[in-house]
Amino acid sequence: MMVYLITFTKWPSYKTSEVVKIAHQVFKKLPPDESLGEDLVPGNAIKVTNEGAKTISITNVSEGKLKEAYLRAEAIANSYAMVVAGFEYNIEVWSNDNEAYGSIGKKPPE
Repeated sequence: MMVYLITFTKWPSYKTSEVVKIAHQVFKKLPPDESLGEDLVPGNAIKVTNEGAKTISITNVSEGKLKEAYLRAEAIANSYAMVVAGFEYNIEVWSNDNEAYGSIGKKPPE
């Protein structure tokens, strides 16, 4: 099964310096692991709004690596959530076209 692991995060803008500091620590502790999949959004895409800072990361998870990739994403997000007040995250698993069409016995259009 090939799926996308999508992580959304948000935090108050005034906490950005804390988030950046933790990011450097997390990167050293948990460097990228290419065996888990391909990052379709290298690093994270970030957007700052009047609601705070938001990020999204999307990984095309390698076959048989969903559980490991999910647990790793959760460990990374918790590294922030346990320290930065107002930091929130959501991790979602999405099907790719082949999986979605396959679930109804079809193939995606060519």
